[in-house]
Amino acid sequence: MNKSTLAVAVVVLAGAGYVGANYYVNEQVKQEIAKQIENFEQDSGLTVNFANSSVDLFTRGVEITDLTISQADENIPIFTIEKLNVVGYEQDKISPYTELDLVGLKLAKEAEEFTQGMSPELVNATYHLNTSLAYDEASGASEFKFATLAEGIVKTSFNAAFGNSKAFMDASLAASKIQGDTPNLEQELQVQSQMMVAMQSLELKSLAVNIDNAGTLPQLLESEIAQQGMSKADFQAIVAQQLQMMMLPAEIQTAVNDFANGMESLAISVSVPQSQSMMALGQQLSMSTAQNPETLSELIKINASGK
Repeated sequence: MNKSTLAVAVVVLAGAGYVGANYYVNEQVKQEIAKQIENFEQDSGLTVNFANSSVDLFTRGVEITDLTISQADENIPIFTIEKLNVVGYEQDKISPYTELDLVGLKLAKEAEEFTQGMSPELVNATYHLNTSLAYDEASGASEFKFATLAEGIVKTSFNAAFGNSKAFMDASLAASKIQGDTPNLEQELQVQSQMMVAMQSLELKSLAVNIDNAGTLPQLLESEIAQQGMSKADFQAIVAQQLQMMMLPAEIQTAVNDFANGMESLAISVSVPQSQSMMALGQQLSMSTAQNPETLSELIKINASGK
């Protein structure tokens, strides 16, 4: 078992909560979650325990509390989750709003194999994750949000808004439906093809990334840099060099360089004034960057800052 298994564990537990969100009786919720967790345990070799689960009839949300994930063969805890909330999930369609809130994830002290090479601050931190998807089927508009917090260290967020996303949502739903079965090769290839075509037709409307100091981020970054045998000046020089090689817009380069200097915050947002597919936009951006960078401002609007 490796670190990827740890990540899969969190995702599958979230999936168990999603499945439970279709039920309106607490006992049914418990039975379905137990079934999903049992399947996961058989596949992963991990053991999952939780104290309680409940459903909110008004929001159709599911809450699972006090989860512990352990290695089954040695009964060694890997991590714990204080609370897992899922709101708005529907099994047979993409709902107008779905949200997953994971509160209080902590790595267990016994999970040494997962923490090798990690700083003590990150090993001992408490983590919170929140992700949501808003979708208007009539217009095809959608917005995805993902936020994380490592208490006392750093918080991050990623938001993206799209147009013409109905085909992509339909393809995603089709993919999720066959996961519960044993799909044959033809079904898998069909869904993959459907997904690729749908992604090409997506229209990016806006994109935003934020990193903010929540306490000790500067100290953590400087410590990590020192462990790599570099000074802060060395790190800044490498960042500047890499940015120039990537041929990023000047606003983004300035913001990232300022963040490398101050290590306090970084905010980058991009909006696309004209509706066009991501494939077409990508082609135009590549041509503008290589041939005429001044025309980039006609394709995208950039706001960026760092300190």
